[in-house]
Parts: sequence; structure tokens; C-alpha cells
Amino acid sequence: MIGPSPHHLTMSNSMNKNTIGYITLIFLLIVASFFSLNLYFHERTAHDELDIRTFPYIIGDWKGKDLNIEEYEYKILETRNLILREYVNSRGDKLSLFIIYSETNRSVFHPPEVCMVGSGIEILEKEVEKIDYGKNIISANKIYTGKGDYKGMSLYCYKAGNLHTDKYYLQQAYFALNQLLGRRIRGATIRVSMQIKDDEKTTSAILKDFMKESAIILCRPRF
Repeated sequence: MIGPSPHHLTMSNSMNKNTIGYITLIFLLIVASFFSLNLYFHERTAHDELDIRTFPYIIGDWKGKDLNIEEYEYKILETRNLILREYVNSRGDKLSLFIIYSETNRSVFHPPEVCMVGSGIEILEKEVEKIDYGKNIISANKIYTGKGDYKGMSLYCYKAGNLHTDKYYLQQAYFALNQLLGRRIRGATIRVSMQIKDDEKTTSAILKDFMKESAIILCRPRF
């Protein structure tokens, strides 16, 4: 009786390995799908503990008032847990603060340039600005904008827990990882904007200071 040839044994071993590989891949895909669906439904059913609309109207020398947000804008942004305010100091300087916030749904965060360009604002220049606050560093995007005769400057960053980054995908990954681990962290897009009147250096200094104060407030347990 003639037994299986070495060639047949090699093919059989190879097929067995391929089968094991396919089964492992399918198992991993099933596990990944389970976590993805669980995360999706968690984001849709969970609710934020913090209402960002309680954010202080007075910050140092600055006093704020709410600006109007249309109903269709809320629908586009997929949340009502946000603020759009104008703050004015004793010298008459004005800036706008926009914060969109969530502890449960990372899909509400978007790069601000998308909305700006959609409203007819031109992005003239973009760079990264580092802002020290305490033992932490805010890595923010600084953009120069224009629309007609208006020339402005904006600073914005993405928050996920104690992370304040200029990179959208880094915030998304950090936020998702903490969700998978069952940790509730604060997430936000923080943007401060101002018209450039005197010089860019003064405008940048004002925005950096206000961004820092806003980040510090958002790290407090309650406002």
C-alpha cells in the first residue's frame, strides 16, 4: 500500500494553515464588529453629564453673550450641547468663542475649516501654535481668514480628556480608545476667533490667553 506523498502532505499542511488563518480572521472580524456596534449604540443612547451652556459668561476681564444659532445648524452639528458666544473686555476688544462638547459621541466633532469655507470664509494661512498651561501643553491650529475687507485669526484645538491637540484623528482615536475601555472623558472642539485690527502679535496673544483660560475651565469638575 502506497502512503501519501510528501507533496500531498505539504499541500495538506498548507491548506490546514490557510483554514486556520481564515477562521482566525473571521473571528477577529466578528469581535471587531461586536465592539463597533456596541460603541455605536452606546454613543447614540448615552447622554452627557455636563451641559456646556453653563460655561461661564465672565472670564477675567471678559463678559460674554450668546450669539444666535439657527435650528438647521443644530441639525448639521448633530447636538445642542454647544455654545457660540461673543466676549468683550473693558478695552472694547471682541472675540468669539465656539465650543462643541460631548462625553459620549465623538461624531459631533468636525474640523472648523469645513464650516468656514462653507460660509464663504477663505483660509489664507494655517500653522500650529503651542500654548503652555500648567504642566500641560495645548497644541492648537492657528488660521488666518479673510472675507471681503475682513481679516481675522482663529485658534482651535480638539480636546479628549487631558489631551489638547491640533490633530482631529488623534482626538478621535484617543476618545474611541477610552470608550472601548469604559472610560468617560470630556471631548470638545474649542475655537476662539478675532478680527485682526492692530497687529497679528497682539491678536495672537489675546487668543492664546483666552484659549488657555477656556481649557482650564473645561478641566474643572463643575463650572
